[in-house]
Amino acid sequence: MKKLKKLWNNNRVMFVLGIIVVICVIIILFVMVQYFFGTSKSNYGDRLDDIVTVPFHDEQKDALKKSLTTEHTTDVSVDVKGKIVYIIARFDASVSLDDAKKLASESVLHLEEQYRNLYDFNVTLVQDVTDINTGYTMMGAKNASSEIFAWSNNTPLKDGE
Repeated sequence: MKKLKKLWNNNRVMFVLGIIVVICVIIILFVMVQYFFGTSKSNYGDRLDDIVTVPFHDEQKDALKKSLTTEHTTDVSVDVKGKIVYIIARFDASVSLDDAKKLASESVLHLEEQYRNLYDFNVTLVQDVTDINTGYTMMGAKNASSEIFAWSNNTPLKDGE
């Protein structure tokens, strides 16, 4: 007992500082766990709460596919992830790039306004290279707050171009 008393008397300040450090480490760990892991069950947090009231069902997917499907379209796929609608359309050699962009822009207008104002649209237009033309890969995006698509040319270049 005398040894403990002597140890306490000689190192009283260090024991108090050690206890304060341990308490601070516990508080920091608790705050970090709450901040990084949180209590949300969704990967998106509360960003997708709006789509519960306006869900993007198969009817809307079919309407987009139908509006993009022509005799010159070889394949159309529509996929929804969160608030983004991904559309991939493949065209045959007879469709020009401008016509494909116009068709994609107009296809979104076939949806009701509540969908256009809530969801973002990401469109990929693809035409394979043939003997007649060079083909293209064009991506366009329309934000929910925007009325027009922003297009970027992603056509792969051949070596030496």
